[in-house]
Amino acid sequence: MTATSLHTGLALAALALLSAAACCDIVWRIIPDRISLALATAGLVGRGLSGPGAVAASAALAATLFLVLAVVHARGGIGGGDVKLMSAAALGLPVAAACHFLLATAFAGGVLAVAHLLARRLPRPACCPATASRGRRLWTVERWRWRREGCIPYGIAIACGGAWIILPGLGT
Repeated sequence: MTATSLHTGLALAALALLSAAACCDIVWRIIPDRISLALATAGLVGRGLSGPGAVAASAALAATLFLVLAVVHARGGIGGGDVKLMSAAALGLPVAAACHFLLATAFAGGVLAVAHLLARRLPRPACCPATASRGRRLWTVERWRWRREGCIPYGIAIACGGAWIILPGLGT
C-alpha cells in the first residue's frame, strides 16, 4: 500500500467519522467519544506519514485548541462532545490548514444558527404517529426542539468545516 492510497483511505475514514458524529449530534445531541477517538487515531496516523515533526506540531495545535474550547465549554458556550470532536479533527490537520478549518467551521456554525433561528418560526408541529417513517419522526422531534429553543447540534458545523478542508485534498 502506498502512502498516497493510505492518505486517501484515512481522509475518507475521517469524512465518514465526521458524518457519523454529525448524525449522532442531530439525533441524540451527543457525540460519542469513540468517534472522536477514532478520528484522532486516523489523524495521528495521517500526520505520522509526514514525520514526527508534523505529529508534534498537530498535537500542540490540538492541545491548544482543546484548552481554549474547554474554557468556552466551562462557560456554557459549546458542548463537551464538540470540544473533543474539534480537537480530534485538528489533530489530523497540518498547522497551516487549522485556521481554514476553524473559519469554515465558524461559517458553517453561523449558517446553522441562522437556519435554527428561522426554523423556530415554523408552525407548531403536529404529533407524529408511531407508524410514521424515521425521517418524519426525526423531523417532528427536531421541530419541537426548535420551538423550545433547544441547543444547536454544532457537530454538523464541525463536520462541514472538516469536509471543507479534506475534500479538496482527495483529488491530488
